[in-house]
Amino acid sequence: MIRIDLESSGAPADCSAWVSRLVIAVDLYPLVAGVSGGIVAWVGGVLSELAKLYPMDQLVLFHRPGRPPLHFGGANVRFAPLHGDQQTFYDKMSHHCKNADVRAVIRTYPQELHPNLPFAQQVFLIPDMQHEYYPDFFSREELAARRRAFAFALSRGGAIGTMTEFSRATVVENPWTQCGDVFLMPAALPKQLRSQEKRASLPEQVRIFDRFFYMPANLWGHKNHRRLFEAFRLSLPNLPPKTGLVLTGNPSGYDEIVKGYEKLPILHLGFIPSEQVAALYCEAAALVYFSLFEGFGMPLLEAFHYGTAVLCSNSSSLPEVGGESVLACNPTDVNEMAELMRRIVNEPGLRERVVAKARGRLRTYDWTTPAHNLRSALDRVAKQNPSPEAPLPLISIIMPTRNHAQFIRASIDSVLGQNYRNVELIVMDGASTDDTVEILRSYEGRISWLSKEDGGQADAINRGMAQAKGSILGYLNSDDVLVPGALKTVAAYFDAHPECDMVYGRADYIDKDGNVIGAYATAEYNFERLMRDCCVCQPAAFWRRRIFQRVGDFNAELQTAMDYEYWLRIANAGGIIHHVPERLAQSRLHEDTKTLGMRGKIFQEVFKICEEQGGYVSYNYYRGFWAYRLYETWSGGKVLHRMVPKLYVLPALFQFCVRDRRHTAPERARFLAQMALKTIDRKSPLMGRWTRKVGRSSLSLWRTFS
Repeated sequence: MIRIDLESSGAPADCSAWVSRLVIAVDLYPLVAGVSGGIVAWVGGVLSELAKLYPMDQLVLFHRPGRPPLHFGGANVRFAPLHGDQQTFYDKMSHHCKNADVRAVIRTYPQELHPNLPFAQQVFLIPDMQHEYYPDFFSREELAARRRAFAFALSRGGAIGTMTEFSRATVVENPWTQCGDVFLMPAALPKQLRSQEKRASLPEQVRIFDRFFYMPANLWGHKNHRRLFEAFRLSLPNLPPKTGLVLTGNPSGYDEIVKGYEKLPILHLGFIPSEQVAALYCEAAALVYFSLFEGFGMPLLEAFHYGTAVLCSNSSSLPEVGGESVLACNPTDVNEMAELMRRIVNEPGLRERVVAKARGRLRTYDWTTPAHNLRSALDRVAKQNPSPEAPLPLISIIMPTRNHAQFIRASIDSVLGQNYRNVELIVMDGASTDDTVEILRSYEGRISWLSKEDGGQADAINRGMAQAKGSILGYLNSDDVLVPGALKTVAAYFDAHPECDMVYGRADYIDKDGNVIGAYATAEYNFERLMRDCCVCQPAAFWRRRIFQRVGDFNAELQTAMDYEYWLRIANAGGIIHHVPERLAQSRLHEDTKTLGMRGKIFQEVFKICEEQGGYVSYNYYRGFWAYRLYETWSGGKVLHRMVPKLYVLPALFQFCVRDRRHTAPERARFLAQMALKTIDRKSPLMGRWTRKVGRSSLSLWRTFS
């Protein structure tokens, strides 16, 4: 347990007169030295200055086992190693913070998991929103995880610190941002680079060049290395002999990224000591930093300090940081990049003029200002001033219909009869030929409606969504109903969970007369559960406009499973999906229901959807498909079912394990193990318990020694 003694922190006696003392927890779990890039220098620089300027405060920095990713001293600084498992790490951090009466927490980068501490007390540091501008640089899984993590920070954080006005604007403008306290915390020159180094520190490999350009960056997509290589290739014929390009940073992936440019005079040094970095800056013809997206651009300050000319992008934060002290161009135009490289080497006096402007630019950046800004934010979140009560959000319900006069009045009344008044109901009728239009006219002034030929259910929903004005959206088929109080429950849940993008509740099945005949098998959400079968009941599901704007319209090419595909798309887009135990809706089953009348089409669409959205088809769907094929599609199916009720298992297993081997190896192993255990349980429960115990022990040993 960490014990913190404020009385021994060494604070001057008069400090308490103008600032209250704080115990501040710092979450270093997200940071990995050498991997996390410039954010480590940014966070370390601000925190070390914070500790120096506010000696009355106590900083407790929680990190993974081993050496922390950053280190600085001070009588009021404590480093506390915790567990390597993230959930265990945050459980232990929560325990320590509560014992130490921590009132303010610094989260050094958004994460999906969190300590069990009030979000209002947490200051999140967000250097940039690059993933929203260049999503193609991330895998679908990485992008979704990052979006979920950022959703918590943006919607629930007590305050958000960022590096530039540019990055602050990208945070404020993001649809997920509900935090009203977004402040600037600019970077400055890392302290370890402040001493000028001599040429003696230059790495020996670099001495093969008479001159060189320098690019310090990990090989991430937005750093734009491939275009830099092409610009270097174009410039070489007009550069003096023995001109090279030197790279530093994490070398992982270099062999792949340099393909096609192996014959160019390019040298990647990997990670090198800070004195060698300083020597590279001092000797370089120019820093080349044509990054596509930067929240700040720390190498610019480093170059300014060492008197290195800077060639960089004219986009994102770099114009703000560099001002007139850099030569900038479009980072997607390799000809412009090559021209700047030629000019800085060949044009007399240009390099000297650029360097002269940079000296004054550097003086505008220090660690004191961001440290004061961070401390002010920590003081604000520690006080936890309650936010004003938000007005009731408008909920828009779209109701697609065609020839459902028998049921539509009950559906409309279930919406209009809610104890939540800020609701908008839009009925999209596909040119019904029964009494539907007459019924709609009877609600004139209370609902919006349109009767017109459409392209099917999904097309009608999309047309209605285009008209909707609400910040919360849903659709209700004209034979389904909402239960009383459903919309009030939904609005309250979204208000209490601002990070949540979609919420769904429990639901009943009802017959044509409205009698409850069963319960829809909803379940707690996780992606694997949703891939196993649709555990979301469509009329009981609601989502925010922001996720609709990210995901887009329903797929109008689908006839039966457009809702299931939409839920999976929301999940893959990084949407945060929650389940509530309250009953919200009733789904009607009758002879005209597509669920009953188009089973074969449903399986066809579900198989395609699962392959596209998850990369595999669950064994559960193969079971259902073969049960349908064997027992429901021919006249002898009922007799066959009585004779061999489990016959579908064999073709389902064959298709799952033998024919469909593209993406399902983990799922195959998991389901086969589960089936084997169920068989053992039936034969001998005692043997089943022993088998599970051995399996758990083996897994623990494997995790320990792997």
